[in-house]
Amino acid sequence: MIRDIIFDLGNVLVPLNWDHAFERLIPHLSDELIHMKETRPTAFESLFYGPAVALETGKIDFAKFHEIVTAILDTPIDQKEFRDMWCSIFTLDDRMADLAESLSDDYGAWLASNTSRAHWRYIIAKYPRLSFFKGAALSFELNSMKPSPFYFQKALELFGINPKTSVFIDDIEENVLGAVNLGMTGIVYKDRMQLLDELHALGVHERV
Repeated sequence: MIRDIIFDLGNVLVPLNWDHAFERLIPHLSDELIHMKETRPTAFESLFYGPAVALETGKIDFAKFHEIVTAILDTPIDQKEFRDMWCSIFTLDDRMADLAESLSDDYGAWLASNTSRAHWRYIIAKYPRLSFFKGAALSFELNSMKPSPFYFQKALELFGINPKTSVFIDDIEENVLGAVNLGMTGIVYKDRMQLLDELHALGVHERV
């Protein structure tokens, strides 16, 4: 019997669009970097990967992240402007938020996210309706990221819940497998209707 439901944040409740941030970066980039973004987008995005992981695991703060990235890009972007760019990627999926809130009436509803302090503060300030969640396991606070076993162990301890009566929802299959390996039921999120079908198959029903 499912008692607790753990939701990923990005691309489940809050869709991400990194193009919003990268497009705002273009006026600050050299012709060489613009060409890389247009012709080798994966290589361009990889420039941010190492610093972003350090940020999202709490190893560096946003000021240091800004310093590292602007050095890589060789451009003097103001820190506030850069923070605004970095946080411009989010929108809220209202129908998914409605579903999660409805489920929270009868189940423990929790968040589990690989995220940074800057992104988390932005999201909770912009979307206060998400305050119905009972708690959040945040990678920058746990100093670990999904799908590591350590992350999920710390999340379960933080929430005080039983993995055998918990379902974890994430859009990344690797993250779901990490939760399943610790005894949780896992659902790879594709869209709202698919999620509802899989929850109903587990005996989990929203209020109508």
